Amino acid sequence: LFQVYIDLHPDFFSVGLEKADARFLALCFILGVTSWSSLCRLIRAETLKISQLGYVQAAHAFGVSHQRILVRHILPNVTHIILITFVLDFSALVLAEAVLSYIGVGIDPSMGSWGNMINSARSELSREPAVWWTLTGAFFFMFMLVLAANLFADLVRDAFDPRTSDG
Repeated sequence: LFQVYIDLHPDFFSVGLEKADARFLALCFILGVTSWSSLCRLIRAETLKISQLGYVQAAHAFGVSHQRILVRHILPNVTHIILITFVLDFSALVLAEAVLSYIGVGIDPSMGSWGNMINSARSELSREPAVWWTLTGAFFFMFMLVLAANLFADLVRDAFDPRTSDG
């Protein structure tokens, strides 16, 4: 729909890069709108579970405000879930961008992206001799980005998860 809007209103975009930026922002918006529900479901379930624990019930009984309970008891216990979900969603969003750009409905071909690099490298495979290193390089670096993000999330989870802290 965004591409149709861009095509029907060429006077809004005086330069080709503005069209590319509009497609990029539209893709970010669409992926953001469609990927928030799983995080909300996880956070709601964990919050409901934590709210039934004894120390949270005791805080309610002593008259501690809801905001203070959220900040002191609920938020520290769901932070690791938020971080892990963001990183796992990051990995899924990198893959979604690559697939959508590869098939031509993602980021504008004039912009650099994993899907555009893989798509241009695919055409290099049909040459004689075959140029395979561009495709291999794009896959390798995309894999390294996702692996680094997942390893970082594991370290952050270990640092922030209150159930794994020593003490």
